[in-house]
Amino acid sequence: MRLQGKAAGDFLHGQTTADFKACAPGDIRYAAFCNPKGRVLADILAVVVSDTEVLLRGRQPVMLKLAEHLTPYLAFSRCELSPTDWLVERTPGIQAEPHATLEYDAKNLTAVTIPVEAGYQEQWRPPRSREDHEPSAQSWPDILGNRARIELQTVGQYLPQDLNYDLNGTVSFSKGCYTGQEIIARLHYRGTPKRRLHRAQVAAPVASGDALIDAENRPVGSIVNHCQHSEHTELLLELVPAAVAGRVTLRAGGEALTHISPCHEDNDQSTGSR
Repeated sequence: MRLQGKAAGDFLHGQTTADFKACAPGDIRYAAFCNPKGRVLADILAVVVSDTEVLLRGRQPVMLKLAEHLTPYLAFSRCELSPTDWLVERTPGIQAEPHATLEYDAKNLTAVTIPVEAGYQEQWRPPRSREDHEPSAQSWPDILGNRARIELQTVGQYLPQDLNYDLNGTVSFSKGCYTGQEIIARLHYRGTPKRRLHRAQVAAPVASGDALIDAENRPVGSIVNHCQHSEHTELLLELVPAAVAGRVTLRAGGEALTHISPCHEDNDQSTGSR
């Protein structure tokens, strides 16, 4: 989607978890929009095109739902958020700097190339022909890079810490206020996250949001993202860390998860007394 307006950067700074102050063309930001309870409504990868334009990439149905949610805030800030017909393609590739390459034909932006996780790059561009179509979700690089994505089934379900957004640069704790900031910051400074992002595999079909239980039938987490890779379904899941030591299964069907491991080091971010 395309965000346009003189206050586009200020709008994102006040509405998302990332710091958009002093951004220059080509700067990229991973960010999350949250509700007042600190739950994530959408994750985005943002590319600053100019002082008045930012491109935002997210899951299409999630972004359309987000646009509806943001309508009153956009009107107040005199910004416009509109869908584009641009495609997102992922290919293996390594770029030294975490910076977007902007390609122009005369004054028209024709392509954006961005380094992403696990040795992949994304290219955003308009369709080249009528036969051109949007590729599959291509979730494997996200899973390989431990980058959790919000799906339509999980809008408003997770705190940023459940998805390790506090550990991978999606949340800035020095930027000041934004929607949901009070709850997210309180957990960061005075609490301990109850759930964290993990990788796993499973042989059964799954859907994002599917509940997970332990051996005593207690809820311990849920499926965040999934994709078929080789002979297994690869998973990202938010999970009570202690559950890794025991048996974790799908609540529907009872299939056991295997190869469960944390996505990041167990780094307690809290700094205050408890």
